[in-house]
Amino acid sequence: MNPSKAVTAMALYLLVAAAPAQTFSGRFDDPANPALVGADLGAAAFGDAGDVANNVALYSFTVAALGTVNFASTGFEAGGADPYFSLFKGTGGAATFLLSNYDQAFSTGGDFAISAALAPGAYQLAMGTFANLSFAENSGSGTLADGFTGLGGSGFLGNARYSLNVSSNPVPEPATWALLALGLAAVSAWQRRLMTRQ
Repeated sequence: MNPSKAVTAMALYLLVAAAPAQTFSGRFDDPANPALVGADLGAAAFGDAGDVANNVALYSFTVAALGTVNFASTGFEAGGADPYFSLFKGTGGAATFLLSNYDQAFSTGGDFAISAALAPGAYQLAMGTFANLSFAENSGSGTLADGFTGLGGSGFLGNARYSLNVSSNPVPEPATWALLALGLAAVSAWQRRLMTRQ
């Protein structure tokens, strides 16, 4: 491969490189779903549709590098629950509330797509049924340990399925950009030298 093609390929890689997408999915009515907890963060409940609508699926994930993280729900369109999504920074009960799909959930409802600039670190996400908000969001401060409101509506449960795709677009580090600039300068010099010989 000639140098200009190699540098072009490297530049394209840097522009489109992203961490592999993850999908978090399951059912709010599945006793075998290990992600489920109740609104009080105790055991998930399955007595009736009201109980199921207040179950919450909690997942942990890690952001490896500074960048944009994209969250896209796909379960509602397939007949699943009208989702309520919450994101927390940190691990365990001490994780602090960052964002949710509140505006979208209370206006259009259904599947959503949210992007957020996130620093490297550990995060937890919660998938619930509309409108089972976290108390941390309701009070404007607080932690995951505060639990959820228990206001999930059985009429928003659908077939009880949820699905969330999470993907990230890391921002290349300054050293990577410097290496790319050096490569482009070398290709430019090589091309000038080639033109001079002709």
